[in-house]
Amino acid sequence: MKRVVIIGAGAHGREIIEILRQAGRAEEVVLGFVDDDPNLHHQAIDGVSVLGDWTWFEGVDRNEVMVICGSGFSKTRKQMAERALGLGLTFTNAISPRAYASPNSKIGEGVVMYPFSVACRGSAICDHVALNAGAIVSHDTRVGAYGTLNPGVNLAGNVSVGEGCYLGIGCSVIQGISIGSWTTVGAGAAVIRNLPAGVTAVGVPARVIGNNETSA
Repeated sequence: MKRVVIIGAGAHGREIIEILRQAGRAEEVVLGFVDDDPNLHHQAIDGVSVLGDWTWFEGVDRNEVMVICGSGFSKTRKQMAERALGLGLTFTNAISPRAYASPNSKIGEGVVMYPFSVACRGSAICDHVALNAGAIVSHDTRVGAYGTLNPGVNLAGNVSVGEGCYLGIGCSVIQGISIGSWTTVGAGAAVIRNLPAGVTAVGVPARVIGNNETSA
């Protein structure tokens, strides 16, 4: 059986441990954390060891481990995933038993679904997406790779969310809307018009207030 290594021992890494424990996987398959912070090395966090930094992977058989990125930020998650891919590592998912993914949804790799998150029929959750607690992805909606839906985000049906988007806590998107890659939507915003790539939008209704980098 492959063992799981969580990349990043911060808050979201610890959340992943809890999700795996709820699913009955942690004690059996989790090997530990990898983190670049030397102050954490060889400590135990929530009962799980911090194995070292990325150099730890140099002495490991790639066929014996899987990884998952423990960051709450889209850009950092992409950087972690690309670095892991460069080392020939493979990814696992962490899906809470209190989340719901329709059997008619498509779930990518490296996905984290927190308690009470929902991926409805016909939805597509692409690689390395984080659906935080209570985030709802309605029918036929697509969330692009590295997307972050914070707690309580609600996406109506037939919405398209581009790569790397960061949707703030409690924001809502009405049906049929498109949000371009690497766009940020502020907490509590209501998106009722399409948003271009690489912008920040806030308010009710959401309006663009600035530009972001369009890639990690």
